[in-house]
Amino acid sequence: MDNGNAKRNIETVERLFEAFRAGNTDTFDELIVDDYVQHNPQGHDGLSATKTAFAQMGPLDVEVHRVIVDGDLVAVHAHYKTLAMAAVDIFRLNDEGKIVEHWDVLQQVPATTVSGNDMFTQQT
Repeated sequence: MDNGNAKRNIETVERLFEAFRAGNTDTFDELIVDDYVQHNPQGHDGLSATKTAFAQMGPLDVEVHRVIVDGDLVAVHAHYKTLAMAAVDIFRLNDEGKIVEHWDVLQQVPATTVSGNDMFTQQT
C-alpha cells in the first residue's frame, strides 16, 4: 500500500472516531461498507447493525492514544472513557478507503495498577 492510501485510511478511521464522539451514526454511511464484518462477539455484522448499536450508546468520550498502520489495516489504541474501557481496535479497509472489517480487544480500566503505570501513557 502506498503512503497515500495509508494516509487516506488513517483519515477514514479518524473520521469514525469523530463520529463516535459526536454520536453521529449517519457519518458511518461514508466510512463503512454495507456488508461490514464484525469480529466483536457482542456485535452483529453489517453497517445497519453497527449504526443501531452506536445510536443506542450515544456520544462517546473516547481519547485516541496511538494509531498504527500496516497495509490495509489501521490499529487504534484508545480510552473509551464513557465505557471505562481500554481498547485496541483493528480496522481493515478496502481499496476505496472504507472500513470492511473490525476486530477489537477491550479491557476495563482499573483504578490502580500493580506497576503504577497507567494503560495509555508512554514512559520512555
